[in-house]
Amino acid sequence: SRTITGLLLGGTVITAAGLIDDLRPLSPKMKLLLQIIASGVLVYFGVTVKFVTNPFDRVTGMSDIGFLSIPATVFWIVGVTNAFNLIDGLDGLAAGVAAISCITLFIVSVLNNRMTAAMLTAALAGSSIGFIPYNFNPAKIFMGDTGAQFLGFMLAAISIEGAIKSAAAIVITVPILALGLPIYDTLIAIVRRCINKKPVMQGDKGHLHHRLLDMGLSQKQAVTVMYIISALLGITAIFATELTTVQSFIILIAVLCIVFIFSKKAGMLKKKER
Repeated sequence: SRTITGLLLGGTVITAAGLIDDLRPLSPKMKLLLQIIASGVLVYFGVTVKFVTNPFDRVTGMSDIGFLSIPATVFWIVGVTNAFNLIDGLDGLAAGVAAISCITLFIVSVLNNRMTAAMLTAALAGSSIGFIPYNFNPAKIFMGDTGAQFLGFMLAAISIEGAIKSAAAIVITVPILALGLPIYDTLIAIVRRCINKKPVMQGDKGHLHHRLLDMGLSQKQAVTVMYIISALLGITAIFATELTTVQSFIILIAVLCIVFIFSKKAGMLKKKER
């Protein structure tokens, strides 16, 4: 199908970009350009976000975003791709979170009869789970940007097919919750860097996994905690599929508030880095 062709070609572009970056680090602008090109491939083959959740629309619960479809799709794919790349800071973290997200999206896809997306998430879950024993601390193999970007790219694309093109209540809420951990960690990182008046693309030591290590947890313990958080978000995403648009939107806002409060308590928003 056109969807699978787009995923294969776009995935090839993002894998090549990651491989080049692992061998010879690319500038942030060049990485972004290659990610946009890979996203453009998906758009060309029809993998696009056409609707967004609208809790104020009592008829359909959705709004057609029209000409904003292409930029919205590129923004979503590039954002999730980078989010997974950013959480790849501890052995086994990105692979495990990806596996949990895949399982969540698989269940959502089956519930909404999106069998192509279900098949793809099952395959991606299997590959991620198979990689974890070799990547868990102490790691024997590292996925690098090649693996982390590929996982994020594929999950972003599959979430469009499996959730964003489904029922109104899950158009936006479910994929954001299913991919919640990397998305929220990235959003908090952006806010933190703005507070610190640092470039958004500049790395720091304020991510959740850094804070967990600062609290005295070992790498394995920190990764396990993040697995649990990701699983809880996944369960919430599945639960949200049975809610109305307004109810699911309230759940999403509540989760965002909890994340913000937790981030502040954990020192992830403080102005001075340790």
